[in-house]
Amino acid sequence: MTEGSVARRYAKALLEIAQEAHAVDRFGNDLEKFWTVARLENNLLLSALSNPVFTHPERKLVLERVLPGMNLENTVANFLRLLLDKNRLDGIEAIVREYRAFADVEANRVRATVTTATAIDAIARVQVQRALEVATGKSVVLEAKVDESLIGGMVAQVGSRVYDASIKSRLDRITLSLSDTRA
Repeated sequence: MTEGSVARRYAKALLEIAQEAHAVDRFGNDLEKFWTVARLENNLLLSALSNPVFTHPERKLVLERVLPGMNLENTVANFLRLLLDKNRLDGIEAIVREYRAFADVEANRVRATVTTATAIDAIARVQVQRALEVATGKSVVLEAKVDESLIGGMVAQVGSRVYDASIKSRLDRITLSLSDTRA
């Protein structure tokens, strides 16, 4: 079985438990919290937990020392213990990604990245989010990024769809148009 299908299977199983507990977003947030901590210091924690150089009891001890400070839902902590026992913690990134995708579908939610030349303020952020919600018919989780090369305007990516209203893109189209007329 490929890594993706294993990750989907684990993510789907956790999602089903989360649905029963009415805690889909809480479980997702806890998984992401663990993943964020596991990546700190060049994946130090993840390396320790998935490295076969360490014995299983040593890896389990590391996990047990980290979990209390993370204040995770009990079920999520037990899920992480299961992943450790099954030697699947090295796939936590894919599991988190799959879980998020399942949870987003269930919540009729989509994730969007909006890139602008300068940081957008809270009002503009809400306006962009609402516009994307109207365009997609879904709730939008917005991530804002800055790319000064855009000069102005914005580029919004929602799934595989890209809405490009940047000045850089317009200038590129004008330049292409002018070069075509000279040929």
